[in-house]
Amino acid sequence: MIPSLKLKIFFISLMLYCITFSCKSKQDKQNFPLEWTMVNDSIKNNWDKYSGNSNNIPHPFAYAFWDGLTFYWDTYFTQIGLVPHDRIDLIEGGAANLKWLLDSLKFIPNASADWGDNRSQPPYFSMMVNDIYKLSNDTAWLRKYYHSLLTEYHFWTHPDNTIEDNHTSINGLQRYYHHASARELFTMYNDELSHRFGLALDIDSIKKLDIASDYAAEAETGMDFTPRFENRCPDFVAVDLNANLYLYEINFAFFESELGISDGAIWITKANERKKLINQYCWSEERGLYLDYDFINKRHSKVAAATAFSPMYAGLASPEQAKKLVANLNLFLSDFGITTCEKSKQERSYQWDHESVWPPMQSITIIALDNYNYKKEANEICSKYMNLVSKNFIQPSPAQYLTKTGDTIQRKKYQVYEKYLKTGEINDREYTANIMYGWSAATFSFAYNYFQLNN
Repeated sequence: MIPSLKLKIFFISLMLYCITFSCKSKQDKQNFPLEWTMVNDSIKNNWDKYSGNSNNIPHPFAYAFWDGLTFYWDTYFTQIGLVPHDRIDLIEGGAANLKWLLDSLKFIPNASADWGDNRSQPPYFSMMVNDIYKLSNDTAWLRKYYHSLLTEYHFWTHPDNTIEDNHTSINGLQRYYHHASARELFTMYNDELSHRFGLALDIDSIKKLDIASDYAAEAETGMDFTPRFENRCPDFVAVDLNANLYLYEINFAFFESELGISDGAIWITKANERKKLINQYCWSEERGLYLDYDFINKRHSKVAAATAFSPMYAGLASPEQAKKLVANLNLFLSDFGITTCEKSKQERSYQWDHESVWPPMQSITIIALDNYNYKKEANEICSKYMNLVSKNFIQPSPAQYLTKTGDTIQRKKYQVYEKYLKTGEINDREYTANIMYGWSAATFSFAYNYFQLNN
C-alpha cells in the first residue's frame, strides 16, 4: 500500500469515527495526561489566529510565523496535523500556494521571499497532492496538480534542467544543490555565515564563494545546518531526497492510472530502478542504516541522521532492513523525541544535530514505523514529543531570552515554540526560538491523534 494512502486511511477513519472526537474523546481523554489535551485543544482553537492571507501569497494558509511566509516542506508537515482538526480549507490553501509558486518559478522555493528563491527544499508536494486527492476524489483537481508535479519532478531529475544542477556521478540518484548567484553567495557569507558561525571575513573571495555554495546547498535540505554532510553537501547523494523521489514515481503511477493517462508501468519501472540504486549506494549492511552517500570519496557519511528512516517512510525498505533500522532507533531516541542525528565528533553545534528535536523528524519516523507496523515504537515517539511540547507549554524553559539588542524578555506561557532540545528545553542555540504554530503545532496534533487511535 502507498504510505501516504495508508496514512490517509487512518485519518479518514478518524474523521468518520467522530469529527473532532466529540464522542470517543470524552472517554479517551480521561486516559491522556491533562496537559496533552490542553495543548491539543489550544492548537485546534487557534489555527485561525495563525493563518490567513499573506501579501505575496494568493490563498489563505497556516503560517509558520507571524511574517506570513510560506515555507516548502513546513507546508506538508503542517498539513498532516491539520487533517485531524478538519481544517481542509487551510490544507487546500497551502497546496494551492505551492502550486502557484511552482507554476511561476518552475520549482518550489525554500520560502516565498527573495532570500528563499535560489534553492528549493525537500520535495513533499506529491505527497500533499496524494493526500488531498484521497479526501476529495476530484480528478479535475488532480489533473491540474499532476501537470505541476511533472514540472517539479523535471526540476529535480531531468538532465536539461537549466535552473539547478541536482545531478550526481551516479546516474539515477540526485543531490541537493542551489542556484544562487555569486552576489547572493557573497551576501550569504558576509551577512549571515560570518556572524552565525564566526567565519573569517578577511579571506580570499573564491574561498568565500566555495564555502557559501556548500552552505546554500545544505540549506536546500531544510536542515540549515547539520553535520550529516560534513560541510560538503553537494558531494552527497541524499537519502531523504531520493526516497521522496521514489515516492513521487510511485504516486505518478497512481495518478496516471486515476486520470486514465497510462497504466503507470513506466513510473513503476523508474521507481524500481531508483529503489535498487538507493539500496546499492545508501544502505549500510554493516551499520544497519541508510546513510547519505559521498559519491566523490565513494563512502557513506560518517554521521547517521534520522532521515535513515525515509526509505521506510517511502515504503522502499525491505522488512529485513526495517527490522535493522528499528534496532538502531536508540541512536536518535531521546527522552523527548527523535534527534536529527546520532551523536558525533563535531567541531561546533548545529541547529540540526544530536541535540535537536525538530518536528518533521518526529512525523517522518512515526509514519515510517507505522508503515511497517511498529506501532509500539511509533507511540513512544508520539508520547515523548507531546511531553516535550506540553512541558514548555505549561512552563517554558528557559523562561527568559536575550534579544539581539541585549534586552531580557520573559517567555509567554501556553505557546508552542519553533524548536526544542533533547534535554526538554526550548532550543535557543544560534538564534532565539520563536513562537510557532506551523509544523510544531501540527506535529503535536498529528502525534496526539495517532496515539489516540493506536491505544
